[in-house]
Amino acid sequence: GRSRTWRKLCPTGPLVALSTPSTPASKMNDVEINQQIKQMQQFIHQEAAEKASEIKLKADEEFNIEKLRMVEAEKAKIRAEYERKEKQIEVQKRISQSNEVRLGRLRCLKARDDAMQAILAETAAKLPSLTAGSGYASLLEKLILEALIRIDEAKVSVRGVAGQAPAAQKACTAAAAKYKDWAAKNKDAAFASSIEVAWDSSPLAAGIGGVEVSGFGGKISLTNTLQSRLMLAYETRLPKLRAALFA
Repeated sequence: GRSRTWRKLCPTGPLVALSTPSTPASKMNDVEINQQIKQMQQFIHQEAAEKASEIKLKADEEFNIEKLRMVEAEKAKIRAEYERKEKQIEVQKRISQSNEVRLGRLRCLKARDDAMQAILAETAAKLPSLTAGSGYASLLEKLILEALIRIDEAKVSVRGVAGQAPAAQKACTAAAAKYKDWAAKNKDAAFASSIEVAWDSSPLAAGIGGVEVSGFGGKISLTNTLQSRLMLAYETRLPKLRAALFA
């Protein structure tokens, strides 16, 4: 038969020249060629499998790295959000505590002020009884004299509260005499001799007891009523009252 020649690259040997298949040698060469072909196929499959395994391994590694990066990024985001909310809660807690302390102080101050106002109202309610007492005439005289000395003017006018004109006029006369004595000792003789204390018949618009003294042509007025003295005593003794009540 016709002879053929095969040339093939084999990993285990050089190029092989084959004779016609009709000879035993050619049959052996065909077997060897087939074996070599199988070996090459196995080699190629192995190379492909190893390459695929390498690619998969690299892909898995990159996937795991990316997954770890994403997980860590998400963890960092969650931690940041948690810290933000924790700080927000802490700030709200501090604000709430501060507001509670402030409201507590305001309630305490209001309670104290209510107590002080109650004492003031209770004391003011006792003022009318002073005008009915036996010592009111002397008190009224002292109130007028004190106002005259405070104004320190030669020509003054005095007026009292409604319904107390007789008692106030009597006290005004006695206070005027004492005012002249005071002026003679503390001012010059000309001032003392020029003193004129006039009674103003128009009563005060409101008041329980006491008087109002006006001088310098009515430009300066000094109210020396029981209410004004009570408020003066209240304001000047307020620290002591607070210490006595709330210490």
